[in-house]
Amino acid sequence: MPQLDDGRAACEGREREARQLALIHRIARISAENHPLRARLQQIVRLLKEHLQCEFVGCVSIDLREGRFRCEALATDIPTVIHVGYGRELGSGVVGEVAATGQTLYVPDVSQHPNYVETMSGAHSELCVAMRHNGEVMGVLDAEATRKDAFSAEIDLLETLAEQLAGMFAAERLNAEQRQRLELLVMLNELSRVAIEAEGLDQALLSIVNFLRDRFVLESVGIMLADLHSRRLRFKAHAGVSVFHGRSGGDWPETLGVIGRAFRCGQAQYVADVTADPDYVLGNPAVTTEYVLPIRLRGELIGLLNFEASDPQALDEANRQMLAALADQVAGAIHLAATNARLREINRLVEEKSFALSQANLRLREANQQLEKLSNCDGLTGIANRRCFDEVLATEWSRAQRHGDSIALLLLDIDDFKSYNDGYGHLAGDDALRQVARALSGSLVRAEDSVARYGGEEFGVLLPQTSLAEALNVAAHVAHAVAQLALPHAFSRAAPYLTVSIGVAALVPHAEQDALTLVTRADGALYRAKMQGRNRIESAATSFALTAT
Repeated sequence: MPQLDDGRAACEGREREARQLALIHRIARISAENHPLRARLQQIVRLLKEHLQCEFVGCVSIDLREGRFRCEALATDIPTVIHVGYGRELGSGVVGEVAATGQTLYVPDVSQHPNYVETMSGAHSELCVAMRHNGEVMGVLDAEATRKDAFSAEIDLLETLAEQLAGMFAAERLNAEQRQRLELLVMLNELSRVAIEAEGLDQALLSIVNFLRDRFVLESVGIMLADLHSRRLRFKAHAGVSVFHGRSGGDWPETLGVIGRAFRCGQAQYVADVTADPDYVLGNPAVTTEYVLPIRLRGELIGLLNFEASDPQALDEANRQMLAALADQVAGAIHLAATNARLREINRLVEEKSFALSQANLRLREANQQLEKLSNCDGLTGIANRRCFDEVLATEWSRAQRHGDSIALLLLDIDDFKSYNDGYGHLAGDDALRQVARALSGSLVRAEDSVARYGGEEFGVLLPQTSLAEALNVAAHVAHAVAQLALPHAFSRAAPYLTVSIGVAALVPHAEQDALTLVTRADGALYRAKMQGRNRIESAATSFALTAT
Protein backbone atom coordinates (compact mmCIF):
# COMPACT_ATOMS: atom_id res chain seq x y z
CA MET A 1 0.00 0.00 0.00
CA PRO A 2 2.76 2.56 0.75
CA GLN A 3 4.16 1.92 -2.72
CA LEU A 4 0.73 2.59 -4.25
CA ASP A 5 0.46 5.83 -2.25
CA ASP A 6 3.93 6.90 -3.39
CA GLY A 7 3.06 6.11 -7.00
CA ARG A 8 -0.20 7.99 -6.77
CA ALA A 9 1.57 11.01 -5.26
CA ALA A 10 4.21 10.95 -8.01
CA CYS A 11 1.51 10.74 -10.67
CA GLU A 12 -0.39 13.63 -9.12
CA GLY A 13 2.82 15.65 -8.97
CA ARG A 14 3.47 15.10 -12.67
CA GLU A 15 -0.09 16.04 -13.51
CA ARG A 16 0.21 19.22 -11.45
CA GLU A 17 3.46 20.15 -13.19
CA ALA A 18 1.85 19.52 -16.57
CA ARG A 19 -1.10 21.76 -15.68
CA GLN A 20 1.25 24.45 -14.44
CA LEU A 21 3.34 24.32 -17.61
CA ALA A 22 0.22 24.49 -19.77
CA LEU A 23 -0.96 27.52 -17.77
CA ILE A 24 2.41 29.25 -18.16
CA HIS A 25 2.37 28.71 -21.93
CA ARG A 26 -1.21 29.93 -22.25
CA ILE A 27 -0.48 33.07 -20.24
CA ALA A 28 2.63 33.66 -22.34
CA ARG A 29 0.44 33.67 -25.46
CA ILE A 30 -1.99 36.11 -23.85
CA SER A 31 0.93 38.36 -22.83
CA ALA A 32 2.08 38.56 -26.44
CA GLU A 33 -1.34 39.55 -27.79
CA ASN A 34 -1.94 43.06 -29.11
CA HIS A 35 -4.72 43.97 -26.69
CA PRO A 36 -4.93 46.63 -23.95
CA LEU A 37 -3.03 45.72 -20.80
CA ARG A 38 -6.10 45.51 -18.56
CA ALA A 39 -7.91 43.24 -21.02
CA ARG A 40 -4.96 40.83 -21.08
CA LEU A 41 -4.59 40.96 -17.29
CA GLN A 42 -8.30 40.19 -16.87
CA GLN A 43 -7.92 37.02 -18.96
CA ILE A 44 -4.86 36.03 -16.95
CA VAL A 45 -6.42 36.44 -13.47
CA ARG A 46 -9.45 34.41 -14.55
CA LEU A 47 -7.22 31.59 -15.78
CA LEU A 48 -5.11 31.75 -12.63
CA LYS A 49 -8.16 31.70 -10.36
CA GLU A 50 -9.50 28.65 -12.18
CA HIS A 51 -6.12 26.89 -11.87
CA LEU A 52 -5.66 27.73 -8.17
CA GLN A 53 -9.29 26.82 -7.39
CA CYS A 54 -9.52 29.78 -5.04
CA GLU A 55 -12.08 32.53 -4.51
CA PHE A 56 -10.06 35.61 -5.50
CA VAL A 57 -7.14 36.55 -7.77
CA GLY A 58 -6.14 40.13 -8.43
CA CYS A 59 -3.33 42.02 -10.15
CA VAL A 60 -2.19 45.49 -9.07
CA SER A 61 0.23 48.04 -10.46
CA ILE A 62 2.63 50.19 -8.43
CA ASP A 63 2.95 53.98 -8.54
CA LEU A 64 6.14 54.73 -6.59
CA ARG A 65 5.82 58.48 -7.06
CA GLU A 66 2.43 58.55 -5.33
CA GLY A 67 3.34 55.73 -2.96
CA ARG A 68 0.23 53.71 -3.86
CA PHE A 69 -0.85 50.55 -5.61
CA ARG A 70 -3.88 50.26 -7.90
CA CYS A 71 -5.99 47.24 -8.93
CA GLU A 72 -5.77 46.58 -12.67
CA ALA A 73 -7.74 43.30 -12.90
CA LEU A 74 -9.53 40.84 -10.61
CA ALA A 75 -11.57 37.65 -10.65
CA THR A 76 -13.68 36.79 -7.61
CA ASP A 77 -16.52 34.53 -6.48
CA ILE A 78 -17.20 36.45 -3.26
CA PRO A 79 -18.25 40.11 -2.85
CA THR A 80 -15.25 42.32 -2.11
CA VAL A 81 -14.49 46.01 -1.69
CA ILE A 82 -11.77 45.60 -4.33
CA HIS A 83 -12.58 46.85 -7.83
CA VAL A 84 -10.57 47.88 -10.87
CA GLY A 85 -9.04 51.23 -9.95
CA TYR A 86 -9.14 50.52 -6.21
CA GLY A 87 -5.92 51.60 -4.48
CA ARG A 88 -4.17 51.99 -1.15
CA GLU A 89 -0.84 53.20 0.21
CA LEU A 90 2.27 51.05 -0.16
CA GLY A 91 2.77 49.01 3.00
CA SER A 92 -0.96 48.73 3.70
CA GLY A 93 -2.15 45.12 3.95
CA VAL A 94 -0.40 42.05 2.57
CA VAL A 95 -0.49 43.43 -0.98
CA GLY A 96 0.89 46.78 0.12
CA GLU A 97 3.60 45.05 2.13
CA VAL A 98 4.76 43.04 -0.90
CA ALA A 99 4.50 46.14 -3.11
CA ALA A 100 6.79 48.00 -0.69
CA THR A 101 9.32 45.21 -0.09
CA GLY A 102 9.29 43.36 -3.42
CA GLN A 103 9.38 40.04 -1.57
CA THR A 104 6.97 37.11 -1.93
CA LEU A 105 4.68 36.80 1.11
CA TYR A 106 2.60 33.71 1.83
CA VAL A 107 0.13 33.89 4.72
CA PRO A 108 -1.33 30.41 5.38
CA ASP A 109 -3.61 31.85 8.08
CA VAL A 110 -4.50 35.53 7.72
CA SER A 111 -5.70 35.72 11.32
CA GLN A 112 -2.06 35.34 12.36
CA HIS A 113 -0.72 38.15 10.19
CA PRO A 114 -0.76 41.59 11.86
CA ASN A 115 -0.80 43.56 8.59
CA TYR A 116 -3.71 41.70 6.98
CA VAL A 117 -6.53 43.97 5.75
CA GLU A 118 -9.86 42.22 5.21
CA THR A 119 -11.34 43.07 1.83
CA MET A 120 -13.21 39.80 1.25
CA SER A 121 -15.38 38.11 3.85
CA GLY A 122 -14.28 34.61 4.86
CA ALA A 123 -10.69 34.75 3.53
CA HIS A 124 -8.29 32.49 5.44
CA SER A 125 -5.09 32.37 3.36
CA GLU A 126 -3.35 34.78 0.99
CA LEU A 127 -0.38 34.60 -1.39
CA CYS A 128 1.21 37.74 -2.82
CA VAL A 129 4.08 37.74 -5.33
CA ALA A 130 5.93 40.84 -6.55
CA MET A 131 6.40 41.42 -10.28
CA ARG A 132 9.95 42.77 -10.67
CA HIS A 133 11.67 44.06 -13.80
CA ASN A 134 15.33 45.12 -13.63
CA GLY A 135 15.02 45.30 -9.85
CA GLU A 136 11.93 47.54 -9.84
CA VAL A 137 8.61 46.31 -8.46
CA MET A 138 6.10 46.84 -11.29
CA GLY A 139 3.08 45.18 -9.65
CA VAL A 140 1.78 42.38 -7.44
CA LEU A 141 -0.16 39.16 -8.04
CA ASP A 142 -2.57 38.44 -5.17
CA ALA A 143 -4.54 35.23 -4.50
CA GLU A 144 -6.94 34.65 -1.59
CA ALA A 145 -8.88 31.56 -0.52
CA THR A 146 -11.47 30.73 2.11
CA ARG A 147 -9.46 27.66 3.15
CA LYS A 148 -6.27 27.84 5.17
CA ASP A 149 -2.85 27.04 3.67
CA ALA A 150 -4.31 26.95 0.16
CA PHE A 151 -1.25 27.95 -1.85
CA SER A 152 1.86 26.25 -0.44
CA ALA A 153 2.31 24.18 -3.61
CA GLU A 154 1.79 27.15 -5.97
CA ILE A 155 4.45 29.65 -4.86
CA ASP A 156 6.92 28.72 -7.63
CA LEU A 157 4.16 28.94 -10.23
CA LEU A 158 3.12 32.45 -9.19
CA GLU A 159 6.74 33.60 -9.05
CA THR A 160 7.28 32.31 -12.59
CA LEU A 161 4.13 34.02 -13.84
CA ALA A 162 5.13 37.22 -12.03
CA GLU A 163 8.31 37.35 -14.13
CA GLN A 164 6.19 37.14 -17.31
CA LEU A 165 3.74 39.81 -16.16
CA ALA A 166 6.53 42.16 -15.06
CA GLY A 167 7.71 42.21 -18.68
CA MET A 168 4.17 43.13 -19.78
CA PHE A 169 4.09 46.05 -17.33
CA ALA A 170 7.56 47.26 -18.39
CA ALA A 171 6.60 47.12 -22.07
CA GLU A 172 3.36 48.98 -21.38
CA ARG A 173 5.25 51.70 -19.49
CA LEU A 174 7.73 52.10 -22.33
CA ASN A 175 4.90 52.30 -24.86
CA ALA A 176 3.11 54.88 -22.72
CA GLU A 177 6.26 56.99 -22.48
CA GLN A 178 6.73 56.82 -26.22
CA ARG A 179 3.09 57.76 -26.82
CA GLN A 180 3.41 60.67 -24.41
CA ARG A 181 6.56 61.92 -26.15
CA LEU A 182 4.87 61.64 -29.53
CA GLU A 183 1.78 63.40 -28.21
CA LEU A 184 3.93 66.18 -26.77
CA LEU A 185 5.77 66.54 -30.07
CA VAL A 186 2.48 66.86 -31.94
CA MET A 187 1.22 69.49 -29.47
CA LEU A 188 4.48 71.44 -29.67
CA ASN A 189 4.19 71.60 -33.43
CA GLU A 190 0.48 72.47 -33.29
CA LEU A 191 1.01 75.18 -30.68
CA SER A 192 3.78 76.67 -32.79
CA ARG A 193 1.51 76.67 -35.83
CA VAL A 194 -1.33 78.35 -33.88
CA ALA A 195 0.96 81.14 -32.68
CA ILE A 196 2.69 81.63 -36.04
CA GLU A 197 -0.55 81.87 -38.00
CA ALA A 198 -2.04 84.43 -35.58
CA GLU A 199 -2.05 88.10 -36.51
CA GLY A 200 -0.57 89.94 -33.56
CA LEU A 201 -0.03 89.11 -29.87
CA ASP A 202 -3.68 89.24 -28.71
CA GLN A 203 -4.88 86.78 -31.35
CA ALA A 204 -1.91 84.49 -30.66
CA LEU A 205 -2.70 84.37 -26.91
CA LEU A 206 -6.41 83.78 -27.54
CA SER A 207 -5.56 80.93 -29.92
CA ILE A 208 -3.24 79.40 -27.30
CA VAL A 209 -5.78 79.38 -24.43
CA ASN A 210 -8.49 77.89 -26.65
CA PHE A 211 -6.07 75.24 -27.90
CA LEU A 212 -5.03 74.24 -24.35
CA ARG A 213 -8.61 74.24 -23.00
CA ASP A 214 -9.86 72.01 -25.81
CA ARG A 215 -6.84 69.71 -25.74
CA PHE A 216 -6.91 69.03 -21.98
CA VAL A 217 -10.71 69.32 -21.49
CA LEU A 218 -10.56 72.13 -18.91
CA GLU A 219 -13.17 74.48 -17.47
CA SER A 220 -10.94 77.50 -17.86
CA VAL A 221 -7.53 78.58 -19.21
CA GLY A 222 -6.09 82.06 -18.77
CA ILE A 223 -2.85 83.84 -19.64
CA MET A 224 -1.47 86.77 -17.67
CA LEU A 225 1.62 88.74 -18.66
CA ALA A 226 3.89 90.18 -15.97
CA ASP A 227 5.62 93.49 -15.48
CA LEU A 228 8.19 92.71 -12.80
CA HIS A 229 9.20 96.36 -12.43
CA SER A 230 5.71 97.52 -11.47
CA ARG A 231 4.80 94.14 -9.88
CA ARG A 232 1.62 94.04 -11.94
CA LEU A 233 -0.14 91.24 -13.75
CA ARG A 234 -2.32 91.98 -16.74
CA PHE A 235 -4.95 89.53 -17.95
CA LYS A 236 -4.40 89.06 -21.66
CA ALA A 237 -6.50 86.06 -22.79
CA HIS A 238 -9.10 83.67 -21.40
CA ALA A 239 -11.13 80.66 -22.59
CA GLY A 240 -13.95 79.05 -20.63
CA VAL A 241 -16.24 79.96 -17.73
CA SER A 242 -14.57 81.50 -14.69
CA VAL A 243 -14.17 84.63 -12.57
CA PHE A 244 -11.66 85.64 -15.25
CA HIS A 245 -14.38 86.04 -17.87
CA GLY A 246 -14.45 89.63 -19.14
CA ARG A 247 -11.23 90.63 -17.35
CA SER A 248 -9.01 90.52 -20.47
CA GLY A 249 -6.87 93.63 -20.58
CA GLY A 250 -7.35 94.36 -16.86
CA ASP A 251 -4.94 94.07 -13.95
CA TRP A 252 -4.84 91.17 -11.51
CA PRO A 253 -3.65 92.06 -7.99
CA GLU A 254 -0.53 90.18 -6.88
CA THR A 255 -2.18 89.51 -3.51
CA LEU A 256 -5.29 87.85 -4.95
CA GLY A 257 -5.87 84.11 -5.24
CA VAL A 258 -3.62 81.21 -6.11
CA ILE A 259 -2.49 83.25 -9.13
CA GLY A 260 -1.15 85.99 -6.88
CA ARG A 261 0.65 83.42 -4.73
CA ALA A 262 2.34 81.91 -7.80
CA PHE A 263 3.37 85.37 -8.98
CA ARG A 264 4.86 86.31 -5.59
CA CYS A 265 6.93 83.12 -5.22
CA GLY A 266 7.62 82.54 -8.91
CA GLN A 267 6.78 78.82 -8.56
CA ALA A 268 4.07 76.55 -9.97
CA GLN A 269 1.05 76.10 -7.68
CA TYR A 270 -1.04 72.92 -7.83
CA VAL A 271 -4.25 72.83 -5.76
CA ALA A 272 -5.81 69.36 -5.85
CA ASP A 273 -8.88 70.48 -3.85
CA VAL A 274 -9.75 74.15 -4.21
CA THR A 275 -12.19 73.99 -1.27
CA ALA A 276 -9.24 73.33 1.03
CA ASP A 277 -7.12 76.28 -0.17
CA PRO A 278 -7.82 79.60 1.59
CA ASP A 279 -6.40 81.64 -1.32
CA TYR A 280 -8.69 80.17 -3.97
CA VAL A 281 -11.01 82.66 -5.66
CA LEU A 282 -14.32 81.05 -6.58
CA GLY A 283 -15.28 81.74 -10.17
CA ASN A 284 -16.99 78.55 -11.29
CA PRO A 285 -18.72 76.18 -8.80
CA ALA A 286 -17.85 73.20 -11.00
CA VAL A 287 -14.10 73.70 -10.53
CA THR A 288 -12.35 71.23 -8.21
CA THR A 289 -8.67 71.64 -9.18
CA GLU A 290 -6.42 74.58 -10.11
CA TYR A 291 -2.91 74.70 -11.54
CA VAL A 292 -0.92 77.91 -12.03
CA LEU A 293 2.26 77.62 -14.08
CA PRO A 294 4.97 80.27 -14.56
CA ILE A 295 5.89 81.27 -18.12
CA ARG A 296 9.61 81.96 -18.38
CA LEU A 297 11.67 83.33 -21.22
CA ARG A 298 15.44 82.98 -20.87
CA GLY A 299 14.95 82.42 -17.15
CA GLU A 300 12.84 85.56 -16.64
CA LEU A 301 9.22 85.33 -15.46
CA ILE A 302 7.12 86.90 -18.21
CA GLY A 303 3.66 85.61 -17.24
CA LEU A 304 1.43 82.92 -15.80
CA LEU A 305 -0.80 80.19 -17.20
CA ASN A 306 -3.87 79.39 -15.12
CA PHE A 307 -5.77 76.11 -15.53
CA GLU A 308 -9.02 75.12 -13.81
CA ALA A 309 -10.70 71.71 -14.10
CA SER A 310 -13.87 70.05 -12.87
CA ASP A 311 -12.32 66.58 -13.31
CA PRO A 312 -9.08 66.21 -11.29
CA GLN A 313 -7.76 63.72 -13.88
CA ALA A 314 -7.56 66.54 -16.41
CA LEU A 315 -4.72 67.99 -14.31
CA ASP A 316 -3.09 64.74 -13.16
CA GLU A 317 0.68 64.46 -12.91
CA ALA A 318 1.17 63.31 -16.50
CA ASN A 319 -0.83 66.24 -17.89
CA ARG A 320 0.94 68.68 -15.57
CA GLN A 321 4.27 67.47 -16.91
CA MET A 322 3.09 68.03 -20.47
CA LEU A 323 1.74 71.47 -19.59
CA ALA A 324 5.08 72.36 -17.97
CA ALA A 325 6.83 71.37 -21.21
CA LEU A 326 4.28 73.36 -23.20
CA ALA A 327 4.83 76.44 -21.00
CA ASP A 328 8.24 76.90 -22.59
CA GLN A 329 6.56 76.73 -25.97
CA VAL A 330 3.95 79.28 -24.88
CA ALA A 331 6.75 81.61 -23.82
CA GLY A 332 8.30 81.21 -27.25
CA ALA A 333 4.95 81.82 -28.92
CA ILE A 334 4.45 85.05 -26.95
CA HIS A 335 7.89 86.19 -27.92
CA LEU A 336 7.21 85.28 -31.54
CA ALA A 337 3.97 87.23 -31.70
CA ALA A 338 5.44 90.24 -29.86
CA THR A 339 8.52 90.45 -32.07
CA ASN A 340 7.28 89.76 -35.57
CA ALA A 341 10.62 90.76 -37.06
CA ARG A 342 12.18 87.56 -35.65
CA LEU A 343 9.25 85.31 -36.54
CA ARG A 344 10.91 83.21 -39.23
CA GLU A 345 14.11 82.69 -37.25
CA ILE A 346 12.26 81.62 -34.09
CA ASN A 347 10.07 79.27 -36.11
CA ARG A 348 13.19 77.63 -37.56
CA LEU A 349 14.51 77.04 -34.05
CA VAL A 350 11.21 75.49 -32.98
CA GLU A 351 11.30 73.13 -35.94
CA GLU A 352 14.87 72.20 -35.10
CA LYS A 353 13.88 71.46 -31.51
CA SER A 354 10.97 69.36 -32.69
CA PHE A 355 13.22 67.42 -35.04
CA ALA A 356 15.81 66.99 -32.28
CA LEU A 357 13.09 65.65 -29.98
CA SER A 358 11.98 63.22 -32.68
CA GLN A 359 15.56 62.05 -33.18
CA ALA A 360 16.05 61.73 -29.42
CA ASN A 361 12.94 59.55 -29.19
CA LEU A 362 14.23 57.40 -32.05
CA ARG A 363 17.65 57.03 -30.42
CA LEU A 364 15.99 56.22 -27.11
CA ARG A 365 13.90 53.46 -28.68
CA GLU A 366 16.94 52.03 -30.44
CA ALA A 367 19.02 52.25 -27.26
CA ASN A 368 16.31 50.54 -25.22
CA GLN A 369 15.99 47.76 -27.77
CA GLN A 370 19.76 47.33 -27.96
CA LEU A 371 20.08 47.39 -24.17
CA GLU A 372 17.39 44.74 -23.80
CA LYS A 373 19.13 42.58 -26.41
CA LEU A 374 22.61 43.06 -24.99
CA SER A 375 21.51 42.42 -21.44
CA ASN A 376 20.33 38.88 -22.18
CA CYS A 377 21.50 37.78 -25.63
CA ASP A 378 24.91 37.03 -27.12
CA GLY A 379 25.30 39.21 -30.18
CA LEU A 380 27.19 36.66 -32.28
CA THR A 381 25.35 33.40 -31.64
CA GLY A 382 21.89 34.66 -30.71
CA ILE A 383 21.70 32.48 -27.58
CA ALA A 384 21.79 33.63 -23.95
CA ASN A 385 24.93 35.46 -22.84
CA ARG A 386 27.02 35.04 -19.69
CA ARG A 387 25.03 37.60 -17.76
CA CYS A 388 21.74 35.87 -18.53
CA PHE A 389 23.31 32.48 -17.73
CA ASP A 390 24.47 33.73 -14.31
CA GLU A 391 20.97 35.02 -13.50
CA VAL A 392 19.32 31.72 -14.53
CA LEU A 393 21.93 29.73 -12.59
CA ALA A 394 21.28 31.77 -9.43
CA THR A 395 17.52 31.26 -9.77
CA GLU A 396 17.74 27.51 -10.46
CA TRP A 397 20.33 27.04 -7.70
CA SER A 398 17.98 28.65 -5.16
CA ARG A 399 15.08 26.52 -6.40
CA ALA A 400 17.13 23.31 -6.23
CA GLN A 401 18.35 24.23 -2.75
CA ARG A 402 14.79 24.93 -1.61
CA HIS A 403 13.41 21.64 -2.95
CA GLY A 404 16.44 19.41 -2.43
CA ASP A 405 16.78 18.67 -6.17
CA SER A 406 19.93 17.78 -8.07
CA ILE A 407 21.14 20.39 -10.54
CA ALA A 408 23.67 19.69 -13.31
CA LEU A 409 25.96 21.83 -15.45
CA LEU A 410 27.82 21.07 -18.68
CA LEU A 411 30.75 23.29 -19.64
CA LEU A 412 31.82 22.79 -23.28
CA ASP A 413 34.91 24.06 -25.04
CA ILE A 414 35.51 23.80 -28.80
CA ASP A 415 38.78 21.88 -29.26
CA ASP A 416 41.72 23.75 -30.81
CA PHE A 417 39.47 26.69 -31.72
CA LYS A 418 42.40 29.11 -31.93
CA SER A 419 43.96 26.88 -34.59
CA TYR A 420 40.58 26.81 -36.37
CA ASN A 421 40.42 30.62 -36.34
CA ASP A 422 44.04 30.96 -37.49
CA GLY A 423 43.64 28.34 -40.22
CA TYR A 424 40.21 29.20 -41.63
CA GLY A 425 39.90 32.86 -40.64
CA HIS A 426 37.82 34.68 -38.06
CA LEU A 427 34.71 34.82 -40.27
CA ALA A 428 34.71 31.03 -40.49
CA GLY A 429 35.33 30.89 -36.75
CA ASP A 430 32.33 33.10 -36.06
CA ASP A 431 30.17 30.94 -38.32
CA ALA A 432 31.37 27.82 -36.51
CA LEU A 433 30.38 29.36 -33.18
CA ARG A 434 26.91 30.09 -34.53
CA GLN A 435 26.49 26.56 -35.86
CA VAL A 436 27.63 25.03 -32.57
CA ALA A 437 25.19 27.28 -30.67
CA ARG A 438 22.32 26.14 -32.89
CA ALA A 439 23.33 22.51 -32.47
CA LEU A 440 23.42 22.87 -28.68
CA SER A 441 20.03 24.58 -28.57
CA GLY A 442 18.48 22.00 -30.87
CA SER A 443 19.80 19.08 -28.82
CA LEU A 444 17.95 20.11 -25.63
CA VAL A 445 14.49 18.60 -25.27
CA ARG A 446 13.24 20.10 -22.00
CA ALA A 447 11.91 23.61 -21.77
CA GLU A 448 13.64 24.18 -18.41
CA ASP A 449 17.12 23.35 -19.80
CA SER A 450 19.10 26.33 -21.05
CA VAL A 451 22.23 26.96 -23.12
CA ALA A 452 24.43 30.06 -23.10
CA ARG A 453 27.69 31.28 -24.55
CA TYR A 454 29.88 31.21 -21.48
CA GLY A 455 32.82 33.01 -23.04
CA GLY A 456 34.87 32.86 -26.25
CA GLU A 457 34.52 29.32 -27.60
CA GLU A 458 33.07 28.03 -24.33
CA PHE A 459 29.38 27.21 -23.76
CA GLY A 460 27.34 26.30 -20.72
CA VAL A 461 24.30 24.02 -20.51
CA LEU A 462 22.25 24.20 -17.30
CA LEU A 463 20.08 21.18 -16.43
CA PRO A 464 17.71 21.66 -13.47
CA GLN A 465 16.40 18.55 -11.66
CA THR A 466 19.07 16.38 -13.31
CA SER A 467 21.37 13.75 -11.81
CA LEU A 468 24.99 13.16 -12.84
CA ALA A 469 24.07 10.05 -14.84
CA GLU A 470 21.33 11.92 -16.67
CA ALA A 471 23.68 14.85 -17.31
CA LEU A 472 26.30 12.50 -18.83
CA ASN A 473 23.64 11.21 -21.23
CA VAL A 474 22.78 14.77 -22.21
CA ALA A 475 26.50 15.51 -22.67
CA ALA A 476 26.87 12.56 -25.04
CA HIS A 477 23.80 13.74 -26.96
CA VAL A 478 25.20 17.28 -27.16
CA ALA A 479 28.62 16.06 -28.34
CA HIS A 480 26.94 13.94 -31.00
CA ALA A 481 24.93 16.98 -32.20
CA VAL A 482 28.18 18.95 -32.63
CA ALA A 483 29.87 16.04 -34.40
CA GLN A 484 26.90 15.80 -36.78
CA LEU A 485 27.81 19.28 -38.05
CA ALA A 486 30.87 17.62 -39.63
CA LEU A 487 32.76 20.90 -39.78
CA PRO A 488 36.25 20.12 -41.17
CA HIS A 489 39.10 20.98 -38.80
CA ALA A 490 42.42 20.13 -40.39
CA PHE A 491 44.31 21.78 -37.54
CA SER A 492 42.73 19.83 -34.68
CA ARG A 493 44.76 17.51 -32.48
CA ALA A 494 41.60 15.56 -31.55
CA ALA A 495 39.84 14.72 -34.82
CA PRO A 496 39.66 15.83 -38.48
CA TYR A 497 36.40 17.66 -37.75
CA LEU A 498 35.24 20.19 -35.17
CA THR A 499 34.82 18.56 -31.72
CA VAL A 500 34.11 19.63 -28.17
CA SER A 501 35.43 18.68 -24.76
CA ILE A 502 32.81 18.59 -22.01
CA GLY A 503 33.04 18.87 -18.25
CA VAL A 504 30.03 17.59 -16.31
CA ALA A 505 29.06 18.28 -12.70
CA ALA A 506 25.91 17.63 -10.71
CA LEU A 507 25.04 18.02 -7.05
CA VAL A 508 22.25 18.65 -4.57
CA PRO A 509 22.96 22.12 -3.11
CA HIS A 510 23.66 22.45 0.59
CA ALA A 511 23.30 25.57 2.70
CA GLU A 512 27.09 26.09 2.95
CA GLN A 513 27.53 25.94 -0.84
CA ASP A 514 26.82 28.47 -3.56
CA ALA A 515 26.42 28.20 -7.32
CA LEU A 516 30.16 28.74 -7.81
CA THR A 517 30.68 25.24 -6.38
CA LEU A 518 28.85 23.72 -9.33
CA VAL A 519 30.72 25.89 -11.83
CA THR A 520 34.09 25.04 -10.27
CA ARG A 521 33.43 21.31 -10.46
CA ALA A 522 32.30 21.46 -14.08
CA ASP A 523 35.29 23.64 -14.97
CA GLY A 524 37.68 21.18 -13.30
CA ALA A 525 36.12 18.32 -15.26
CA LEU A 526 36.46 20.32 -18.48
CA TYR A 527 40.12 20.97 -17.70
CA ARG A 528 40.73 17.22 -17.29
CA ALA A 529 38.97 16.53 -20.59
CA LYS A 530 41.27 18.99 -22.36
CA MET A 531 44.39 17.62 -20.67
CA GLN A 532 43.52 14.00 -21.51
CA GLY A 533 43.36 14.48 -25.23
CA ARG A 534 40.24 16.55 -26.00
CA ASN A 535 37.04 15.29 -27.67
CA ARG A 536 36.12 13.81 -24.30
CA ILE A 537 33.49 13.98 -21.58
CA GLU A 538 34.79 14.20 -18.02
CA SER A 539 33.12 14.38 -14.62
CA ALA A 540 34.17 13.74 -11.06
CA ALA A 541 33.02 10.11 -11.37
CA THR A 542 33.19 9.19 -15.05
CA SER A 543 35.16 9.94 -18.19
CA PHE A 544 35.15 8.65 -21.74
CA ALA A 545 36.51 9.62 -25.12
CA LEU A 546 34.25 10.48 -28.03
CA THR A 547 34.64 8.65 -31.31
CA ALA A 548 33.58 9.54 -34.82
CA THR A 549 30.04 8.45 -35.79
